Amino acid sequence: MRVFVSEFVCGGGWPGASLETSLAREGQAMLAALIEDVATIPGCDVVTTWDSRLGPCPLRYCDVRLVDSAVDELSQFRELIRDSDAVWVIAPESNAELLKRALLFRLVNETESPRSSPRRFLGASDRAIMLASDKLPLATWLHERSIPTPETRPFNPADRQSEVHWPGPTIIKRRDGAGSQDMFLVRDGFDLWNARHELGRLHEPETFIQQPFIAGNALSVTLLIAEDGAVLEIFPVAEQHFGGESQFKYQGGRMPADISPESALAVQQLAERACRAVPGLTGYVGCDIVLPRGEPILIEINPRLTSSYLGYRQLTDDNIPARLLDANAPALRWKSEAVTFTV
Repeated sequence: MRVFVSEFVCGGGWPGASLETSLAREGQAMLAALIEDVATIPGCDVVTTWDSRLGPCPLRYCDVRLVDSAVDELSQFRELIRDSDAVWVIAPESNAELLKRALLFRLVNETESPRSSPRRFLGASDRAIMLASDKLPLATWLHERSIPTPETRPFNPADRQSEVHWPGPTIIKRRDGAGSQDMFLVRDGFDLWNARHELGRLHEPETFIQQPFIAGNALSVTLLIAEDGAVLEIFPVAEQHFGGESQFKYQGGRMPADISPESALAVQQLAERACRAVPGLTGYVGCDIVLPRGEPILIEINPRLTSSYLGYRQLTDDNIPARLLDANAPALRWKSEAVTFTV
């Protein structure tokens, strides 16, 4: 089986002369780890692309196509879809990049000559990506299905008269953000001015939301979901570590999280309920959850590989991608000692 692993930022899809540093760093770490794991599966060969602007390619265990522009990368992306048996895309939700990659796969797959074994897209459906990538309609969707999630409202940084809706601390972030991209904690007038200033420079007034800040443990849970919608695995609950005062910076995490078994089960059950509520949500899926003193609250759903993969692959001696590629493979076995990782 030939598997095309495509990472948008490091693979050459990022437009412009400079790369977004944090996304590039996380993207490279995820790309290298996933390639190494897929390449160790018997019968799997891996191919990927690499942005020549980043210098010599450090990736091993794979065939690498060097690209020198976003246009070149797009051409290679199409070609490698045609020549591969399975495609695994790592891309941010920002600017609908993940969705555009999924749609392009469908287009290429449907316009090519039929194959004896269909190409596999190792990710969610277009509709599921569209819903999960936009935190504003996702919040409404989840509320309508009685899944606890914060109230979510639009925020326009260009409107100097706009205020935060809640009297207490408020989170302002992108509707389609990945990681802690452009995320601010607003506690007072200065924080609000700073968020407006920083976000206003992006000239994207319609792309931000506000949510009440919920104090508690910042957690995440990963699920592996088969193409038929069956939940193959619910991973141990992970802690999320953030730095920064008013502007959050994701720094990595620890798994399993240092919480009670009862709380861990409640968090896992919430993640599963949320994923089952989104039709077509398949592949590797990450759920961000806050655990306050009461019941857990779902913050967002990431319909893609997340940085927590770097920790989870250390928490098991089994091969995580092999479990997704073959739904009949044995269940993953997790180590008892905790693992920490940084990005």
